[in-house]
Amino acid sequence: MHRMTPLRWLLVAGLAAVTLVVVLLDVTGVWFPAATPDQSQTAAPASSTPQPSATTASGAPIDLPLQPVDLSLEAPMGRALSQAVRRDLADPALGDSVSALVVDPTGNTLLRLRTSTPVVPASSLKLLTAIAVLQNLGAESRLVTGVVEATRPGEIVLVGGGDATLVRQSTGRGPAAPSSLRQLARQTAGALRAEGRSAVRLAYDDTAFVGPSISPAWEPTYVSSGVIAPVTALMVDQGLVDPAAGTLARVEGPAGQAASLFAAELKAAGIRVLGSLRAGTAPTGATVVAAVDSPPMDLLVERMLTDSDNQLAEALGRLAAQAAGRPASFTGAAATLRATAADAGISVAGLRVFDASGLSRDDRLTVETLTQCLVAAVSDDALRPVLVGLPVAGFSGTLVDRYLTAPSRAAAGVLRAKSGTLTGITAEAGLVRSADGGLRVFAVVADAVPYDTDAARAAIDDAVSRLAS
Repeated sequence: MHRMTPLRWLLVAGLAAVTLVVVLLDVTGVWFPAATPDQSQTAAPASSTPQPSATTASGAPIDLPLQPVDLSLEAPMGRALSQAVRRDLADPALGDSVSALVVDPTGNTLLRLRTSTPVVPASSLKLLTAIAVLQNLGAESRLVTGVVEATRPGEIVLVGGGDATLVRQSTGRGPAAPSSLRQLARQTAGALRAEGRSAVRLAYDDTAFVGPSISPAWEPTYVSSGVIAPVTALMVDQGLVDPAAGTLARVEGPAGQAASLFAAELKAAGIRVLGSLRAGTAPTGATVVAAVDSPPMDLLVERMLTDSDNQLAEALGRLAAQAAGRPASFTGAAATLRATAADAGISVAGLRVFDASGLSRDDRLTVETLTQCLVAAVSDDALRPVLVGLPVAGFSGTLVDRYLTAPSRAAAGVLRAKSGTLTGITAEAGLVRSADGGLRVFAVVADAVPYDTDAARAAIDDAVSRLAS
């Protein structure tokens, strides 16, 4: 996980407000400024009015593109530019399996390289997840974590609603701030005391998600090494053992952990929890004692893309499946990603999906699918959060420490892209404003990187930064 210096936090906070209107789709074009902070456990709220210029971490000035991008302007690629991009993509650091596609906002091809070959997308698959979530759940929907009365007398049930952003104690403010178990416990304690109750038994319900919680298509070390926790409908701090420790160690049972922490918060709020905790199912139509809501879905999608949040992606994929009438499982999410893409006119040729995060090395898609996701987001106002959530080169998310040195620095602040990285695989799909004011949409995937992932990423950055010329 990337960490930001205090200076960088101040800089990006000043730019965050513009992120909320980063892509204004109307007759004037697309606004294309910088975005939200990088890799935080909780997204930062919008802050002050942005400035028209900023600096990289190295102090180099960058002019931010606050002007509208006119979609009517063409951004053709001459032979010299096309050849230069191809030379960069022939860098030995990328290996011998490189696919690339550059199009204009209407989908007209500007450059193609092995575009029909299915490749391993890594986290760039999250573009499909984002579209499925927005199309099936909508931008304004929220996830509810609640407490209800149980059938057994004197018992309450903590019910998970699939909110993978729930935290133990929230210190943030604003629309992007996550809800917390402490907040829920205090509401619950207040409601119980109002009824003259000072002690309860506690059960917990995580049955909103079905099927295995760990994908058989993942590397067996992903959970044990802390890459991701088991996917459950009830979890807090994404299953981290100790968020304050700064390590990625995760618990094997996130739902049980959340219930234990909730019980401790109830005790701190003056409510005794009797007996042992148990897993159960909330009765249909149960009386609600208390509830907290997640941030709206558009902000969850933005966080998923900016931070490349695997845990959030898997939860959102299952919720999209549930909304589409499919099982809230790995297979249900995969089917929903495919069906939603097809319904949106996005190519599904060669598409094979096994998860919603892109962690599976068995996932396959073409660069045509990736660029069509972005073209769809440019043309459809309902998909605006896809573009808002894309990390900004040199400033935010998974691109915060990239595009900082020449020649790629030419695209810092004017390029937004979803990256993807697994061992031997690097990908990048995004948009860049060209010097003439046009927009270029691109996707590059190298899925046979021979040895140095950093060198491969730098080669892709150098190649796509040329599109800003």
